[in-house]
Amino acid sequence: MTDGNFPAAGRSELLTSEDWWAIWLGGLLIGLTVTGLIDGVAGVGRWTGDPTAAFAGRLLPLAVLGIGFALVTALAARIMGGSFITHQAGFIPMFLLAVVAYFLANQTGIRAAGVGYAFWALLLGLVISNTVGIPSWLKPALRSELYIKTGLVLLGAEILFNRILNLGPPGLFVAWLVTPVVIFFMYRFGLRVLKIGSPSLVIVIAAATSVCGVSAAIAVAAAARAKKDELTLAVSMTLIFTVLMMVLMPLLIEAVGMDPLVGGAWIGGTVDATGAVVAAGAMLGEEAGEVAAVVKMIQNIDL
Repeated sequence: MTDGNFPAAGRSELLTSEDWWAIWLGGLLIGLTVTGLIDGVAGVGRWTGDPTAAFAGRLLPLAVLGIGFALVTALAARIMGGSFITHQAGFIPMFLLAVVAYFLANQTGIRAAGVGYAFWALLLGLVISNTVGIPSWLKPALRSELYIKTGLVLLGAEILFNRILNLGPPGLFVAWLVTPVVIFFMYRFGLRVLKIGSPSLVIVIAAATSVCGVSAAIAVAAAARAKKDELTLAVSMTLIFTVLMMVLMPLLIEAVGMDPLVGGAWIGGTVDATGAVVAAGAMLGEEAGEVAAVVKMIQNIDL
């Protein structure tokens, strides 16, 4: 054991997997809420001309929220093999960037234009990564899968089964139908039309683009015994198109005047990665984000 880390070897997957830690952290927050120890979440207020109005009476609650998240996620990071201290050192600035994204989105004019926090978070990330670059001290806290999956656990607790039923039979039918149809079509198209010589490569790409991106590609690659370079190619293609669709689809949906809920369902059924689905859906509004997440989670169950 060095640098305050726990060795990952020999420990249960229940303690080393980000999937399980998303459940533990989500369950902890739900439990604290049910028992009344958490009765609200600090946020950034709306403002028009005076930026300080966004933080009036909110600085202390925001600080408590940030420190609390830093502590519980640092504990998870340490048990998974990371460093408790370096995680916190990177998490606090990252939390402040999230606050900035909410601050920009809550300006009344920007909010009226429908430009949400997800857009600003994406823009800030792109600016930083393509200018000064990601600082090395920030990287230990960049556990995007852990944060996204924890958020999905909380979102699932909020949506509950009745929200799924609100999609109705047509919505559920489309959510379940899209996955097998896309996998079958892409597999046949890749072999028969594109004449790709590797069936394992084709099925990995088909699964990645029809279910949940990288996770689906890894799972299917193991089952299909795909080569390492085939998995790398499939993952690279998935990431490129995920980024493009995450940015362009909300813009297209708003440009053609599509109903946000229909647009959310479309995003959930076509954008690959679950995290990208949540971010893209949130750009259309809270309800559209929930619909997008539900459709994507139903697709993930299909796998």
